[in-house]
Amino acid sequence: MNHQPMRWISLLVAVILPTLALLGCSFLPFAPTPPPPNVMVYDAPVALTIKKDNLLPGTTIAYGGKLPTGSAKVMIAGLAAPKQVADTLDWQGTPVPNIAVKLTTRVVSFDDQALNLAGTAHIEIQGVTVQPGGSPGNAQMEFSAPVTFSLAKSGGIPGSNILYDGAAPEGAKFLGIEGYPYRKTLDSLQYNGRLAPKVFLRLDLRVISFSDTGAAVGGTANIIVEQ
Repeated sequence: MNHQPMRWISLLVAVILPTLALLGCSFLPFAPTPPPPNVMVYDAPVALTIKKDNLLPGTTIAYGGKLPTGSAKVMIAGLAAPKQVADTLDWQGTPVPNIAVKLTTRVVSFDDQALNLAGTAHIEIQGVTVQPGGSPGNAQMEFSAPVTFSLAKSGGIPGSNILYDGAAPEGAKFLGIEGYPYRKTLDSLQYNGRLAPKVFLRLDLRVISFSDTGAAVGGTANIIVEQ
């Protein structure tokens, strides 16, 4: 009997369901406790590749190729952890000060050249100090988290200096952005800035809706952890 289809169905369930739960499709009847004002929390889907004889940047996970047994030769903090397809491969740590990363992944595939993982990343940034502008340095880790924000009038987009200033004939008016301050429905709204000494944030948003009392924006938050 060919068990290959069931094997892949099980793998997809194991990888996709946790991802959906973290992205807002949770079946829990309660909302998570919001973080303190100076803490930013993001959950992002990830697809990661570790090349043979290399570490996954920012972590203590190393891949040493395919073992004679057919398993993947994985080392976690120097300890042998052989893996097969669909096995879990988790890690948590602090790649740079002020940021904690928790990876929850499973092995998708591996060969003599590389190991491929898929799952989610939970990112917590402590002691956030918003510094608008600038550009990121060399990245060791990068995450793209889906985000939506409901803004009251005079309310701000977390992690940025952008404020919603209400509706005008020209569109939704935002303060804290360079140049023309107005956006209409589905127009883009972008922001670059720093959250911590080695943590850079790039927001790529679009206006979902707006009125004189509030606005909704959504898109992606790209968190870049520098070397």
